[in-house]
This record gives sequence, C-alpha cells and structure tokens, in this order.
Amino acid sequence: MKVLIRETLRTVDVNIYGTDGRQCTKEYFESYFSDVDGVYPTLEAEKEEFSTDAEWVIITERDFREFADFIEEIQMTIDLVEKKLETGESKSDYIFQKKCFLI
Repeated sequence: MKVLIRETLRTVDVNIYGTDGRQCTKEYFESYFSDVDGVYPTLEAEKEEFSTDAEWVIITERDFREFADFIEEIQMTIDLVEKKLETGESKSDYIFQKKCFLI
C-alpha cells in the first residue's frame, strides 16, 4: 500500500502480510491508526494536489521513521503466529471483540 509522507511529499510503499499470506496493510492502518493524530486516509484533494496514489498519509518524516523501524518486528510477530496456527494452536487465542487482533 502506498503512504504519503506529507512533510516531504514522498510516497512510499508499506507492505504488511497477514497470517494467511495476504497483504493486509490497509486493514492494519484502519485497525491501529484510525484514531491516531498525524495519520489518516488520504483525502481526494491531497491526491490531486500532490499527484499521489497514496491511500494513507503520515504527516511527519519522524513519525514515518518511528513506524518504519517497527515494521520488521510487526511482520515477524505475525509470521510467528502463522507458524503457531499451522501447528494447531487455536485461532481463537488471537481474537478480540470478534476480530483477529494481529490482522
């Protein structure tokens, strides 16, 4: 998924994959960033003004860097859960309010 770093007007690709191997970056952002200041779905006006096809905006480079520093750990955690599910661990261990809290 494409993300616009508004401070630098740089569009970057962010890819997070779920336990089913499907890209779930958009769902991850919706679940974890929907109520976070400085991160929001790209407005149509921004797409036009900045000539971007980014689906989400992170306002500052610093905030993007902090998030980017954890992407590897996020993906490793999801991959670890995938292995546990493959060995028979119950998916219900990862469900909260009827949703998989790891995506």
